[in-house]
Amino acid sequence: MLAILAVLAALSLPGFRAHILKGRRAEARDALHAVQLAQERFRSRSPRYAATLEELALANTTRSGLYRLRIVQADATRYLVEAIAQGSQTSDHPCQLLTLRVEAGSVQTSGSDARGGEQAQACWPQ
Repeated sequence: MLAILAVLAALSLPGFRAHILKGRRAEARDALHAVQLAQERFRSRSPRYAATLEELALANTTRSGLYRLRIVQADATRYLVEAIAQGSQTSDHPCQLLTLRVEAGSVQTSGSDARGGEQAQACWPQ
């Protein structure tokens, strides 16, 4: 009986772990959307988007610290912000990097795996 439980646990734990990692991506997406809202407020008072999170009075990590946030590029009409997995979230290989880009009013979201391959559907489910 104990052997059966051990086998069942060994089979279900990897799936459970993958489900937890996938659920944590929502924290990164929420943080990127918070940056987007802050950028639009900033832009309404300025001729440009903010180049740093400090200008927006935002932290450079998500609530739990599982993602590091940074504004990669910003000017008067566009910006790019990233959420980079860190700590235990680095084992989420399909979505190591989530990005949100705003350019001329258009919002584009994407994600990359550990090798830099495009994973938009996995990282930003519809």
